[in-house]
Amino acid sequence: MVAAAALATVGVSRHVVRRESLASRTPSGAADAVQIVAHSVSGATSVLFSGAQAPLADETRVAQGSRLITPANGRATLGFSTGTNVVVGEGSDLSLGGDGAHQVLRLSAGSIDLHVAKLAADQRFVVGTADAEVEVRGTQFHVSIARPDPACGHGTPTRVAVTEGVVVVRHDGAEDRIGAGEVWPVGCGRGASGMASASDTIRAGTSQSRVGGPASTLAEQNNLYGRAVTVMNAGGVRDAIGGFETFLAKYPASPLAEGARVEIMRLQLKVSTSQAVAAARQYLALYPKGASRDEAEGIVADAP
Repeated sequence: MVAAAALATVGVSRHVVRRESLASRTPSGAADAVQIVAHSVSGATSVLFSGAQAPLADETRVAQGSRLITPANGRATLGFSTGTNVVVGEGSDLSLGGDGAHQVLRLSAGSIDLHVAKLAADQRFVVGTADAEVEVRGTQFHVSIARPDPACGHGTPTRVAVTEGVVVVRHDGAEDRIGAGEVWPVGCGRGASGMASASDTIRAGTSQSRVGGPASTLAEQNNLYGRAVTVMNAGGVRDAIGGFETFLAKYPASPLAEGARVEIMRLQLKVSTSQAVAAARQYLALYPKGASRDEAEGIVADAP
């Protein structure tokens, strides 16, 4: 009933580099402006631009220089004309910058999940935090802000978890390459939300089995997912939705996460069309090439 895919592990290499911020580089040529469309998934997300604040309406065109703020129970998605998709988590503060060739997101609080489309040679995509810079060439990863812990990365609040491809993290004059299944800083615990973060889940599913630590969490993931399926098959629609959402909160980077989001999307059709559309949009943002893409696009297209 449930299959768990193994995550490939890429080592982490570290070397000292000269810190070079995005602002210090000049684009190689003029580039068309990138269009960004935002959707409010849940909660009263706000968008700020030029000092003015307003609720984020559906299908909102968001300009460079804007700032998105989600409440504790709110999420939003950003769709870039380049094919990149970003899910802005609960309690987040995200600013949008850059230009057509260079995209810059600055995360001040909360978390974001990104699926960055493959970039051309003269393009850059950077996520900045208070003390770090994460750069990608085309990959899927998670960035969050946690409470600083001296025992974790010498007190950095930045957390990064990679599920696909490779990212480069620049921090304190050094550069780390983080591959699929790896987290940064190595050995850190729970994220700012107090729940297991994507970093925790990835690390649990990969490194523990390598070093002979605690048994893999895959059995627990399967059990939690299976209970939600059992409730769903018994006709408990709302309880099943809650079960799958509990699973995603605990294991957001699980190999079963995509399936959980698909089931939530289908179950919401029986409860609330607007919630089903929101779930479908979130699925498309996280899995633009997912197996249920056509189904999700159909739900969005059929919405009144």
